[in-house]
Amino acid sequence: MGALQNNTTGSNNTAIGEDALFSNSMGDFNTASGVNALVRNTTGSGNTASGSGALFSNIVGNYNTAIGSNAGGPPAGNGNTIIGSGASVSSSMLGGGTTSIL
Repeated sequence: MGALQNNTTGSNNTAIGEDALFSNSMGDFNTASGVNALVRNTTGSGNTASGSGALFSNIVGNYNTAIGSNAGGPPAGNGNTIIGSGASVSSSMLGGGTTSIL
């Protein structure tokens, strides 16, 4: 397994770390730094994840930023900022624009 392992048409992505952006197929303009950062993302675009497991659950969400180990949000969240190890945004905050700092 490796970074950007399943990328097919996604462009302008950067992945550093084992399995970073592993599932990405069509998402564009994502940056993932850390083991398993944005690992489940398939079509989400404009996301930035820094830290082991950052934005682990994101699948189709766009324009999210997560900094910290296991910092994340819902699979389809948009426009969220999550900072701190273990910090998260719940699925009830799918509208986006939410900031969570732990």
